[in-house]
Amino acid sequence: MKKILLLFVIICLSSFSGFSQREVKDGLVIDKQAQKIISDISSKLKAESPLSFNFIQKSKANSEKGTIQLNGNKYIASFGANSIFCDGKSIYIYQKEINEVTINSIEEAENEILNISKFISEANTKFRPKLIREEKGNYIIDLIPKTKSEYSKIRLRVNKQTSRISSMEVNYKGGGIYTYDISNYKTKVLSKDSDYSFNNKEYPSVNIVDLR
Repeated sequence: MKKILLLFVIICLSSFSGFSQREVKDGLVIDKQAQKIISDISSKLKAESPLSFNFIQKSKANSEKGTIQLNGNKYIASFGANSIFCDGKSIYIYQKEINEVTINSIEEAENEILNISKFISEANTKFRPKLIREEKGNYIIDLIPKTKSEYSKIRLRVNKQTSRISSMEVNYKGGGIYTYDISNYKTKVLSKDSDYSFNNKEYPSVNIVDLR
């Protein structure tokens, strides 16, 4: 009987500990632990920048390998025959097959999930983070948009020891699901500002579509 009572007390204390990190505000549950984890990821990204990693983008239709290099709000990504340059103000999407680059301002650009540093730094403001569970040394966190968004949910898998994202599952309201598996982190890589700018001279006869 004493063992049963002790077990009951342990369960109650464990439950209380989990819920004590959540509060209700304006009818919504605020997960403080999840918010802290997101803040830790953002801090780690800043501390390790400039950084680079490989990723595999998977969808129901196909799978594609790519690389990305980040430095604050600047980044360059390549996958397949396409490249994306972001100099912190504008985004240049280059399509090799048609030799065309489309330019957008950051504010007008869609699907800015690849600008991970900026995305994570704003996640606690634009999303409601929720810690779903701990699994094999990782946190599983869902990000639910607070306002109208193209996303229905973004699920992050975050290494507990390193505070690095190991995968992202992006769910779109239209029904599409894209998964990004991340590997081969490299920190404090050598880079210069010009690396993140699209240089017309390197792309002869490129067709420029400027939507800014």
